[in-house]
Amino acid sequence: MKLAVLGAAGRTGRLVTDLALAAGHTVTAVVRDPARLPAFTHGTPHAVRADVHDPGSLLDPLTGQDAVIATLGTTGRAATTVFSDAARQLADAAAGGGARRILVMSSAGLETAHLPFAQRMVSRLVVDRLYREIHHDLARMEDLLTASTADWTVLRVPLLKDGPASPTPRTAVDRPLPRAGTATRATVATWLVHHLDAPDTVHHRITLADA
Repeated sequence: MKLAVLGAAGRTGRLVTDLALAAGHTVTAVVRDPARLPAFTHGTPHAVRADVHDPGSLLDPLTGQDAVIATLGTTGRAATTVFSDAARQLADAAAGGGARRILVMSSAGLETAHLPFAQRMVSRLVVDRLYREIHHDLARMEDLLTASTADWTVLRVPLLKDGPASPTPRTAVDRPLPRAGTATRATVATWLVHHLDAPDTVHHRITLADA
């Protein structure tokens, strides 16, 4: 499969890129600064410079691709449009000859009403305050993708940490998991690469956490 990875220089994107190379995919790493790409264990991706804030800059890198995985992040907690700007470009590219299969990483923190009382209060008093602006833009990203013609999958993840991939991660389709948790970046990357061509995940929000 021809795969573009948006955010390939990030901590999760690097793992996605390496796992995709190991699986035999032809990978294009779409990054603002190709010099930030690390050395990969299982090969070398084709590096393309693009900026999600520059309208139209993703069309060429995504033309001819079979799929794209977006693992974008942002530094700090200020208001941002990085996620919604990317989603807008991904949707436009899908409609204009780019990859129609789109998998994006979002946050399980967008939906917390189901949590036990103590965890819900912590989320409202701490997490929501710290990440409110980021969550607002992640919600805009999800809305843009769900309204598009793309074959999208949104993977909602909890607090991320380093470590090996969980052999038995917990998932829920179009609903939150019953309790909060964490996930390693390796778990997230593994799930994304393994579900590139999984039709049962198309047009669904999947919530993921380690066992």
